[in-house]
Amino acid sequence: MRADKREIKTLLEKQDFSGLNKLPSLEKAVTVLISLSYDKQSPLSWRAIEAIGLLTAELAATDPDRVRNIVGRLLWMIRDESGGIGWSVPEILGEVVRNNPVLCEDIAPIIASFHEEMMLTAGVLWALSRIGQINAETVKYSVPIIRSYLSAADPMIRACAVKAIAEMGDAVSSDALEKMKADTSEVSLYENGNLVRKTIGRLADEAAKKLADAVSHNRS
Repeated sequence: MRADKREIKTLLEKQDFSGLNKLPSLEKAVTVLISLSYDKQSPLSWRAIEAIGLLTAELAATDPDRVRNIVGRLLWMIRDESGGIGWSVPEILGEVVRNNPVLCEDIAPIIASFHEEMMLTAGVLWALSRIGQINAETVKYSVPIIRSYLSAADPMIRACAVKAIAEMGDAVSSDALEKMKADTSEVSLYENGNLVRKTIGRLADEAAKKLADAVSHNRS
């Protein structure tokens, strides 16, 4: 029996990602999840984005070409001819690359290339942070791009830049992060299945500590 949208939403509400992996058609489930990914104010949409990455890893184990086809469809959605419906695509592609680092390594630079599209900038930075969390070396080239957004006017862009720079282990940005600790702007970011409100100052403090720990670890 084919899983329907209601069943998939129920699994997302329960944060039952393993249940999604058991659906009879993972490729069709990914299509439904994409349709649920547009509301950035909803944790369910973020769970859908995360789930897409996990399901593509399952798909890749038996049919990597199907994952590449999904990536191709997402890239089409992000381009102008899609009518602007691809605003969550950078985050989705980030999860796909994160979960398929070898198969989709070539997609990371493509994600980064969309950083100047203001509707996509925060999503691009978020995607780079998620990829960097698993393998920072694959996206080290993007560090200058990320640094350039630490002083962006949009708080969400600043927040995503802070998250990304922390994952890159970029000690050069430590001074910039120190200055950002006084930033009281609040944003909602996805963490562990839910949206969490934090000030950019707190994010900068967390990032600075992470960078300091990385430096200390490398010296030991």
